[in-house]
Amino acid sequence: MRVLLISHTCQSRAEGQRKAEQLSRLDDVELKVVVPELFNHFGRWQRAETPEHAGFDFQALKVMWPWLGPAQNYLHWYPGLAKVIREFEPDVIDVWEEPWSLVSAQACWLRNRLRPVARIVMESEQNLRRNFPPPFRWIQNYTIRNADFAVGRSSEVIRVLRAKGYRGPARVVGNAVDLSTFKPLDRAACRQKLALSGFIAGYAGRLVERKGLLDMIKALAFLPDDVRMVFAGSGDFQPRLEARAREMGKTGQVQFLPARPLEELAEVMNAFDALVLPSWTVPTWKEQFGRVIIEAHACETPVIGSDSGAIPEVVGDGGLIYPERDPRALARAIMELKEDEERRRKLGALGRRQAEENFTWEKVALQMREVYRALSAPRSADAAILAAA
Repeated sequence: MRVLLISHTCQSRAEGQRKAEQLSRLDDVELKVVVPELFNHFGRWQRAETPEHAGFDFQALKVMWPWLGPAQNYLHWYPGLAKVIREFEPDVIDVWEEPWSLVSAQACWLRNRLRPVARIVMESEQNLRRNFPPPFRWIQNYTIRNADFAVGRSSEVIRVLRAKGYRGPARVVGNAVDLSTFKPLDRAACRQKLALSGFIAGYAGRLVERKGLLDMIKALAFLPDDVRMVFAGSGDFQPRLEARAREMGKTGQVQFLPARPLEELAEVMNAFDALVLPSWTVPTWKEQFGRVIIEAHACETPVIGSDSGAIPEVVGDGGLIYPERDPRALARAIMELKEDEERRRKLGALGRRQAEENFTWEKVALQMREVYRALSAPRSADAAILAAA
């Protein structure tokens, strides 16, 4: 099978390229990956990284409209994509972008005109049924009409796509974690290196309001003095968190660590007694997966998560869930783990097992190959997949 994977995430060696590497190792997949030369991700301009050990054809192309203010990066498209499709002649075009992104509609439009036998895989993380304004609504509807298979990061995503009119086959394929990077380490050594003490309830990621981080500060009102809230990351919400800690007289129980590259994050996860992901549901967003959950699980660190979006589904047996926007309930969950070391170890071990069984790049690649094979099979096979989805 010749598979064309279109994805800005594959700019990164540590992220999307890990998926591409595993796909390229499959004997029945001939892979070509197209990424933007330059892309704006959460306000940061990123250049494509050349793969270190690529067993696949990798092409970084110029994109038009990489950033358009309120439209952000969702209107980017590739002037050179038609040439790629003509020359590569893919059997499957896997668009690892949201269906309302212009590049998704571009891939469908070019498939219809240049390679009608190819099948389109539409990938999405959007688990909230949003009414997008034009032109995004038109782009999304066009992509949904033309997609042959839908892949969602959680079961909620599939339900949203169904509600928007998608009727084809679908399945859930989660994010993944590198188990050679994220693994159990000497916890005492990690804590000493980071100058952490006490019971550490930690968060790692962007410091933004919708992540519910203020609830971690508020929870300190119901916790003993030896509990520390540690925030590893950066963002414009940090001053608000610091101000609230000062107002409560809790600055001694709050610590901020700078953002770290992915390959250095395992030390932070191992220094935590529990990872906290207190996300809030807001009108335009709820937690779509929470990759830090599986990174913590891979380090055998239990997770305390709110019930926003996909968090309960991803946490599974590897942690505790509490009602979002409820700092007192968060404090109770922290105390539950603080007072029961054996429970922490058990939940951490269960999380590691979940990561090994469901969330490695190898497993994700095998799941995607099943999708590609279904699309290469006679159309009657699709009916069976659709019935099971």
